[in-house]
Amino acid sequence: ISTAHAQKQKKSRNNVKVVTVMDFKSLLQTDKDAYLLDVRTDAEFAAGHLDGAHQLDWLDSELFNKGIEHLDKTKTIYVYCRSGHRSNLAAHKLADKGFNVVDMQGGYIAWTAGGLEVKK
Repeated sequence: ISTAHAQKQKKSRNNVKVVTVMDFKSLLQTDKDAYLLDVRTDAEFAAGHLDGAHQLDWLDSELFNKGIEHLDKTKTIYVYCRSGHRSNLAAHKLADKGFNVVDMQGGYIAWTAGGLEVKK
């Protein structure tokens, strides 16, 4: 078990891709099995989010850990937060659990600064 765990730890760094907002948007559009995950709080999500996003609050670790148990490992998880910090932490946790993850650099702030569409 410890060898498999060590391999998984090493592999996780390779399972997180940090990309720009435009690359994130284009990957989302081409990946038909994409799972878009917003790791911000309920209030942040309600104020505006990316179209099609599912929300799991990273700051509520119990809820977050329970929530990721139900995610499909065959799908790539596209994760974002407000500025990119929480999503990067969440992305590495997901990768450690065996998910392929794409993390959006700059988060929701960068997305909206780029004039991209959001849902409210």
